[in-house]
Amino acid sequence: MSKLFEYFNKINNEKKLVQSYIIGNTKYDLIKEELNQVFESFFFNGENAYNIDIQILKNDEEKISKNEISDLLENIYKTSQFNNKKIYVIDECEKLNDSTYNALLKTLEEPPNGVYAFLITKNIDAVKSTIVSRCQKIFISNISEDINSEYYEIADEMISELEKNELSFIFKDYIFYNKIKDKNELYLILKIILNKYNQNLSISIEKDDNSHINKLCKKILIINDIISMLDYNLNKNLCLDRLVIEMWRCNNETSWN
Repeated sequence: MSKLFEYFNKINNEKKLVQSYIIGNTKYDLIKEELNQVFESFFFNGENAYNIDIQILKNDEEKISKNEISDLLENIYKTSQFNNKKIYVIDECEKLNDSTYNALLKTLEEPPNGVYAFLITKNIDAVKSTIVSRCQKIFISNISEDINSEYYEIADEMISELEKNELSFIFKDYIFYNKIKDKNELYLILKIILNKYNQNLSISIEKDDNSHINKLCKKILIINDIISMLDYNLNKNLCLDRLVIEMWRCNNETSWN
């Protein structure tokens, strides 16, 4: 049973389902099967999740166009075919610009009966605050158990070096630069690192350890920013340079404390 399913099972049992969700730290393709399971179980009474009452908006462009949003919104106001419910999913919702997010905002503010929004983003800080504030936030880890174990080892080594607060990491025989073959591998390793920092943040919050909470939040934002840079075709080694420098600043500059 997936964590996403467990979450919706819990809020469904507590009768706390809402109409708008934003799911952070992920992409649609990575949670597609989990979402389908959620849709079938809690919204369509076991009906196949691949039905016409579910609209998926995803593209490979830099921005989501106004026409795409207009078509999506026009469709969700049509009569439902199953269980009087409709769902729309917007992948990489950080791609919404001013004109497209304004068109969506009214629907989030006053959602039609039976219409549910699932906005997905890799970086929730890049999404307009007016959008985020109207959605229930869900943060999940995309770390899969079948990821190459070597990536976990590299991630642990990188964290160890980053926490030493030494810029020499950049020039240290380029060990990590050579170990990580391409941007796809770096993306997976950074997601593992992000997950570990998120776990540490949860522990610090439970302990009410304010001395670490602020710094961990800064580091999580840094890692999220580097992950976003990979999507804009920034060179792998430049991303690693940026990661090291920003983490060093976070550890050493009083302005970060």
